[in-house]
Amino acid sequence: MAPSSPGSRPAQPGILYYDPNPTTAKLATAGLRLAGFQVFNAHTLQEAVDLCRMHGPGGDRNVVALLLDASADPAASAGVLKALVQIPGAAQLPGILLVSRSNPTPIPGAEDLPSLRRPFSTPALVKVVRETLDEHQPGISSSPISVDLATSRLKQLLSDHFRDHDFTDEEVERFATALKSDEDMPDPPSPSALRGVLEASRLEAVLEMLGNAGVRGVLAVERDGEWGKLHIDQGRIRLGEYKGSGEDLKLGRFIVEGGFLRDEQLEAFVVGKDPERRPLGTRLVDAGLLSAADLAQVLVDQARAVTCQLLSWTEGTYTFSPSKNLTPMASAAAQGRAELLVAEALLDGLRRIQEAAAMGPHMPDVDDIFLRVDEQVARLSRDALPREELAVLELVNGRNSIKEIARKTRTGTFAVSRVLYRHAKSNLVRRRVMPVLV
Repeated sequence: MAPSSPGSRPAQPGILYYDPNPTTAKLATAGLRLAGFQVFNAHTLQEAVDLCRMHGPGGDRNVVALLLDASADPAASAGVLKALVQIPGAAQLPGILLVSRSNPTPIPGAEDLPSLRRPFSTPALVKVVRETLDEHQPGISSSPISVDLATSRLKQLLSDHFRDHDFTDEEVERFATALKSDEDMPDPPSPSALRGVLEASRLEAVLEMLGNAGVRGVLAVERDGEWGKLHIDQGRIRLGEYKGSGEDLKLGRFIVEGGFLRDEQLEAFVVGKDPERRPLGTRLVDAGLLSAADLAQVLVDQARAVTCQLLSWTEGTYTFSPSKNLTPMASAAAQGRAELLVAEALLDGLRRIQEAAAMGPHMPDVDDIFLRVDEQVARLSRDALPREELAVLELVNGRNSIKEIARKTRTGTFAVSRVLYRHAKSNLVRRRVMPVLV
């Protein structure tokens, strides 16, 4: 394929991406869209040809490069490439091949095309695409991001609610244009570059991609009345927010747990209303009860726990909204010496998932109540249990649920469940069973 002549450039350069495997295409597609490219996905030869005719040099000219996966089935990819270059003007589009390590030159005659070997990272993919585009049309890969989520979301909703009707892209575009021009419709609160459902893509894969891409923005995750937000900044998580009825992830827990304030001191401070509605951390720093460095450490501890909680979700939706600047509280965390790498948070979260899987159906529920087996506890030596396990055991009285013990110890429901699982297996405690009335 030869260099193309410069012409009108699309606001968002498009990549025609052929990959016969929809699963492997998801992360690559998300990474390219996050970097500011349109992606036209094709999983068959006919889809690739149709998309090239519609969006290539003979269509709306949005496609400025071809990306072909030749690692799984080189013969099929060679057929796609042969069909595409026969389309008028398509032979002038720059092409990139995704190849395997065992077969780095899978298509005869295409040895000179830029290639990237699987497995690859998102930054590596974006780099080779940008370098290839800049070589053919300098400056085109730096076009601004303008992801039209409204149209894609409308298309998804129409597909979900009108399953018997296959709406064309032109119909969806007309609907979206009418909605955007309606003066009674509110403007969207913030642009989003990435959106998906956890049933289709696991959150750890999304978080890994965002960490590797070095982006800045907020990853929001929602499910059934609960939500969490991770403020990501160039491979680091600066702040974690959570709202829901699950684990105690409020800032106060980490302030007490870190030994910065006693529980009664914090409670006395929180009782007073703040007319300026400042965040708790800012209020404590302004009052001199917490230093800026201490606040940064507390926010990192909270972000770590929120990340672990969100990684355990297997259903819900996620949205990543890029931003140029951090929020004030995230900036406060960034100014401190403590920081949390995305890779480190992923390690902690995946360990937690593995521990939960090891406990399996025997993992205690947050509403479970346990009884202490005093005769078994009395046989233990004084140093048999660490301090955190003793603190939990002392609150096992047949009345406190795991949720209540977690609140009193400020350690989180998962930590308490893990301790009581070990104690139950050691016959130090047993789950209270309510009598059945007949």
